[in-house]
Amino acid sequence: MRASPARLIASLILFLALAAVAAHETGHRWDVAVTTWVHRAAPAPDLPTALYVFAGNAEVVVAGAALAGLLLLRRDRTRAEAAFGLAGSLVVLSLLAVALKHLVPHPGPPDALQRHVFRMGISVPTPFSFPSGHTLRATFIAGTVLRGAPVAAIAVVGSMMASLVYLGDHWASDVLGGLCLGWAAVETARAVWSRLRVEP
Repeated sequence: MRASPARLIASLILFLALAAVAAHETGHRWDVAVTTWVHRAAPAPDLPTALYVFAGNAEVVVAGAALAGLLLLRRDRTRAEAAFGLAGSLVVLSLLAVALKHLVPHPGPPDALQRHVFRMGISVPTPFSFPSGHTLRATFIAGTVLRGAPVAAIAVVGSMMASLVYLGDHWASDVLGGLCLGWAAVETARAVWSRLRVEP
């Protein structure tokens, strides 16, 4: 699929609209209602959602992409370079998510709405929770690596969004913001890659 300036602009507009709604009282009431509704499934999803969210941590997906690149280096240099490019892109997107969590004033769910399941991995403290870096990374992977498998792509992103809200790691507005920003990142990557293929 080719890059689309219209899709890029639409995703950025939706991201900015969600950032504005997230900081508003109406948005907060909606977030609380969604989280409370999702918690009705407890406690059965505790372990699978915690493991899935861990698999979406920056250090896990970046290391996985880099390892795939190393394993492919001798057999398929083109795919190895793509894997290294994916790892680099995921690092940049993760840093962008952390930076935005310092800029958009939207505190995450309170302790009372969090599922206290085991947590593993590196945690970078941020004052706010918008957008979700996990959803941003999942969307980028779905739109690039899984672009030929739309059902799998939707499952990867949808499961991550639901898991984060269920665990109380993020509000629904946070994961929707991550989805929109990830969509914008996919469109940007497609534009860059198509230009690199054309230029000598």
